[in-house]
Formats: sequence, C-alpha cells, structure tokens
Amino acid sequence: MTRTQTKFFKFHRLAAADGASIVVRIAMVCNDLALANSLLGQYKEMKPGILSNVQRGARMYLVRMSCGHLREGIIAIGDVKDHSGLTALVKKCHPRTQSAFASLCECLPGGRDYADFVRCIKPIRDKVGFHYDPNAVQWAIDHPAKAAPISVTIGEDIHSCRFEFADEVLDTIVCRKLWQIPLDKDVRVEADRIAGWCFQKSVQFLDFSEDFVCRFLAEHAT
Repeated sequence: MTRTQTKFFKFHRLAAADGASIVVRIAMVCNDLALANSLLGQYKEMKPGILSNVQRGARMYLVRMSCGHLREGIIAIGDVKDHSGLTALVKKCHPRTQSAFASLCECLPGGRDYADFVRCIKPIRDKVGFHYDPNAVQWAIDHPAKAAPISVTIGEDIHSCRFEFADEVLDTIVCRKLWQIPLDKDVRVEADRIAGWCFQKSVQFLDFSEDFVCRFLAEHAT
C-alpha cells in the first residue's frame, strides 16, 4: 500500500500570492495527468477477460486525454518561464525538478522539441482529444488503410459494449493523419514510439510539478 501524508495550507494566503493562478493550473494539469497515466497503466496490465474488447479503446482514450492535458500544461509552463518570481522559485527546486522544467521548455516555440510537440501532442487535443473533427473522420473513412472488416461487440450492459470500428477510425486519424506515419511503416511500432515520447513528457511534467507546487505553497500559503 502506498503511504501518503496530507498537509494543510491557507487558501487566502495562496490567493494573494503573485503567480498563484499559474501554480494552480500546474496543479490541475498534474492531477489530471497523474490520473490518466495511472489508469493507462492499469489497462495495460489488465489480463485478458470479459472487457478485452474495451481494453484497446480505453488505452487509446487515455493516451488522447494525456496529450490533451499535456497541451494545456505546456501553456502553463510557458507562463512560468515568463514570470520572474516563478522562474526564481524553479531555481530553488531540486536539480531533477529544474531538469524536468528545462526539458518541458523545449516544447515551447524555439525549443528543440517544439516541432515534435506541435505534430504529436497539440493536434490530438485539437482534433480527437476533446473533439471529433468531421473532416478528420471523413478523411479516415476514405483512407486506403481501412480495408479490413469492421466489428461491434454487444454486451450485457453499456460498459461491455464497444463499437470497435470507431476505434479503428480514431486510430487511423491519430496514426496516419495527425502523426503522419507512412503506410510502409509498421504502424504499431511507430505509434508506440511516439506515444512513449508523449509519456516521457508527461513524466517530466509530474516530476516538475510535485516539487515546484509544494515549494510555492510552503513559501506563500503557510
């Protein structure tokens, strides 16, 4: 069992602190990323069983959610970078925290990871994370990769039902249109590689957030 420790802070002091709204946004993203990645790990480790038809779709969904949350998180990272008081706080953090922040900043305009971020993470949020872009769906329906039979699984309740063909369409949108994996490439190998890169950025965000947010609270909300 994981041991936890709860600390209490004064909200009125937090509310009065310069940069508080940015730090709260960092904390919000951290909560959502941690939950999405924890659930993703559970679905990956799930043994074959009655919900096997749901497992793949759940993993795809949680990757999309992680990308969407990370998209918002990088915006907040940019706000930290542009805030003199918060950048000063980053310099007080653990070296691992500073390293994670520096890596996340590479996703900002001008950074070495910006092009990959724009290609791999940003469109997931904009097109299929929280939206179902009609043009993208039509593109996937017309795409030559969609030649296999489609399937639907009907169970005893809504939780065990799955329109697998919708998962296939989403997979085509993400892998072939947004991530631009060529038809001559092994789509699963390339998709796993890109998803691994996105996961690495999520881990960096979590590494940064814990130390950074707790230090801000200790300085401004005790």
